[in-house]
Amino acid sequence: MSRGDAPHAVVVGAGIVGAATAYELARRGWAVTVLDRHEAAWGASGRNPGFVWLHTRAAGIQMELGLAGRRLYDELVEELDDFEFRASGGMVFFLDEAQEKVVRAFVDDRRAAGLPMELLDGAAAREACPVLPERVAGATWNPLDAHIRTSALVAALLEAAGRQGPEVRVVQGTAAVGLEVAAGRCTGARTEAGVVGGDAVVLAAGVWTPELLGPLGLPLELVPMRLQVAETEPAPFRFGPLLYGPTALKQYAFVRELPGYEEDPFWHPLERSFPGVEFLELAAQRRDGRVLLGCPMDFPGMDDRPTLAGLGLTSAVLADSLPALAGLSVERNWAGLLPQTRDALPVLGPVPGVDGLVLATGHVFGNLAGPISGRLVAQVLAGEEPDLDLSPFRADRPAVAEPLDRHGHW
Repeated sequence: MSRGDAPHAVVVGAGIVGAATAYELARRGWAVTVLDRHEAAWGASGRNPGFVWLHTRAAGIQMELGLAGRRLYDELVEELDDFEFRASGGMVFFLDEAQEKVVRAFVDDRRAAGLPMELLDGAAAREACPVLPERVAGATWNPLDAHIRTSALVAALLEAAGRQGPEVRVVQGTAAVGLEVAAGRCTGARTEAGVVGGDAVVLAAGVWTPELLGPLGLPLELVPMRLQVAETEPAPFRFGPLLYGPTALKQYAFVRELPGYEEDPFWHPLERSFPGVEFLELAAQRRDGRVLLGCPMDFPGMDDRPTLAGLGLTSAVLADSLPALAGLSVERNWAGLLPQTRDALPVLGPVPGVDGLVLATGHVFGNLAGPISGRLVAQVLAGEEPDLDLSPFRADRPAVAEPLDRHGHW
């Protein structure tokens, strides 16, 4: 169903991926209706710590997608309203010789993967980021890492989409409860208020995507991973770089394969007091001075409530490894659900066997890959050659056909 002469897309999900898809389609002359069961950036896009993080993307297609995503941010800063973008750079700090041995191999791997990575000694690390503890032994440095306020980016993308396109509507508080499919073609999304028809339907609904595909006999193995974040009061000091602590490195499959890697040096003793909860040790400071801390991760199904265990683990580990933060009061604590795939790659492109149905989901590192995913999907729908080969992101690849019941490392 077209509106006038413009093709019409229905985008299900008003997070970073859905908003970017709407923006890129509107730039190409499409009419767009964006549906969200709650409100824009209500899900993972409004509940993450804002990292645009290349530091730990695996070599190959993960890094290729990440670098393309980071380059796109340089354009978006010029095109969109302010979304608190900071080209802050990022660091992984370490505290002892056992960790340093692996970090040196990590830096070599990162350089080979295409990052301008440096290794700083303790004095240089503290000069670059005085919030690091006096006992810090050193840190990695990647100038390409950046920070955003993701909810502000979503708002800016949707606002710009409305300025660009012939007709862009964002319908909030309206859930897509099903898809209209007949004779092998998807012609719209069903809501409780009726059918919203379109020439194409883009599913950018994150962890809610499988429930729309299931009735069509199209299984998609996305596992909801709960990620928790704590936010402090405005700090009386400033620090620029995004910070990962040493315990975060064990979450990455390629790090575990580096020469000399052993498990024990990358566990904080307090982590073992919280069985069933993984920890991604990180900190970043917003423009207003508030510090974001995280991130405990577990797999409770569709439960997006923060927990006492998550807050306890975050507070205990970060207060120990970054004691300069220990005196800050915690103002808020929240959780969001990330749609994890086995290979940590998103699912992008047409659904085999269903014309007009396109997936843009499965984003574990959505801040980095979300905007470029929207562009790639829009290019496919507009009949353009996509900037990246989409075959590694296909919905029928083995990695999204096999169940995953817990974190398999990225």
